[in-house]
Amino acid sequence: MSTGQGPLGEAELDDWYAVPSDRAAGRWVRGGFITTLDGRATGPDGRSGSLNEGSDGDAAAFATLRRWAQAVVVGAGTAREEGYGPLEGKALVVVTRSGEVPVELADHPGVHVVSGGGEDVTPEQVLDVCAGHGWDRVVVEGGPALFGAWVRAGAVDELCVTVRPVLAGGDGQLLLPGSATLSGPTGRLTHLLEWEGDLLLRTRLR
Repeated sequence: MSTGQGPLGEAELDDWYAVPSDRAAGRWVRGGFITTLDGRATGPDGRSGSLNEGSDGDAAAFATLRRWAQAVVVGAGTAREEGYGPLEGKALVVVTRSGEVPVELADHPGVHVVSGGGEDVTPEQVLDVCAGHGWDRVVVEGGPALFGAWVRAGAVDELCVTVRPVLAGGDGQLLLPGSATLSGPTGRLTHLLEWEGDLLLRTRLR
């Protein structure tokens, strides 16, 4: 396991978040999240954005993952709650069961909507769209329900998470909501970076 201490510069972060050499070619799917010590992925307002206020480390990790990615995958509900807009220089893939997306994302050339027509959208459907465009570097940003479905389907190679040293309690969403299970993938922690009290972790899931 690699360990380090921030702050780090942009080039150092690019190296820190480099894909493992044995998977340098081909598709690599990451989950990018922030959580509290008790596993909450959203704050009291239901947004992850309220957790990363004042976290320079998470902002740096977020920017690094975005810089690396060719496609960012997000659920339509999360896109609406977090105020997503089109991304510069990369694709935003919006997943929606109903076909409804925020108006500011509709019909934008950089936004690709994957609709289930009333049914759940599988990770395979989304990744097929990505493959059709040649996007091998994929970051799933949520929300937690979408990410949980991807983890349970075995579609995530790596979880990149910032753990903030706070206990949230309350009704904030867990990083992995839904039925409890101990039969899911066992992660292997590969990188741990301490940055002004926050822990930036990379955990390989497959």
